[in-house]
Amino acid sequence: MRICILECDRPDAGFAARHGSYADMFARWLAPALPEAAFTVHDVTAPGPLPDPAAQDGFLVTGSRAGVYDRLDWMGPLVALLHDLRDREVPVTGICFGHQIMAAAYGGRVEKSAAGWVIGRHEHLPTPAGAALWGDQPFASLSFHQDQVVALPPGAEVLAANALSPIGGLAYPFPALSVQFHPEFLPAHVTDTFEGPDGGMVAPAVQHAARASLPGGLDGARIAAGVARFYRRPAAAARFSQAG
Repeated sequence: MRICILECDRPDAGFAARHGSYADMFARWLAPALPEAAFTVHDVTAPGPLPDPAAQDGFLVTGSRAGVYDRLDWMGPLVALLHDLRDREVPVTGICFGHQIMAAAYGGRVEKSAAGWVIGRHEHLPTPAGAALWGDQPFASLSFHQDQVVALPPGAEVLAANALSPIGGLAYPFPALSVQFHPEFLPAHVTDTFEGPDGGMVAPAVQHAARASLPGGLDGARIAAGVARFYRRPAAAARFSQAG
């Protein structure tokens, strides 16, 4: 299975020295649940053509410090690729910014959260649609965002929610899945961001509350298992079709 990670940002040098790139973090998180996947990486912020959908079995759109409403030069081609993936029914997942730009591309609306920064360990409750991927019990993950989806794209279903992120995950009537939280994050990713050059953008009181939330278990493996099932479904359908 060929999964292309569409990298929408790069961490600062100190963070990267400790944790690798954002694509590295995603591969480490998802690979145990999807061992058949071979990951490639494409920097969508760099000039040049984007990957050919026909050459991949799935895509993953990472987070970014940019906002959908920034309308940077690289975002238009990324939206065009998302439309192409929808039309070809190539599976795509999005995380945080990836969740937001997918929602915007498919007809939803993204704004700054009325709650301000949402950072730290938070629990989400799966909806009935989300329970098919993750079961019906709450799960814990880390968040780091101040933008969020505020209006659903046509046909999209909410997969998970909490009071701060009522649209915490989305599924579409084509092979697309996204979440607002960061299942690939570990507590050190949050604290090292605070201590890096981007730490000043978050008020000390918000940082303090986020740090206080970090102790406790995370359900990254459970979330990854659901995402792996999502990627496998089209492959299984293709095998069945070929066998028939």
